[in-house]
Amino acid sequence: MAGSATKSCDAGPLQSQIGQKATPSVMEDLRTRSGSATARMLRPGQLVTMEYNSTRLNLIVDDKDVMTAIRCG
Repeated sequence: MAGSATKSCDAGPLQSQIGQKATPSVMEDLRTRSGSATARMLRPGQLVTMEYNSTRLNLIVDDKDVMTAIRCG
């Protein structure tokens, strides 16, 4: 079926962006570049679901929304 292929996430090429501020437009750009279907920003102390999702990009940020880690799941 055309268009039904599952997108997988590859955060490797994005690691140079750590230390940059995460904004909605940056998050969308990184999501697209990683090949992932979805993205979320994880802030300090935020409650999150912990299920692994190979098609999701996670941007881990500090209290000023500066990215401290970028990974899939």
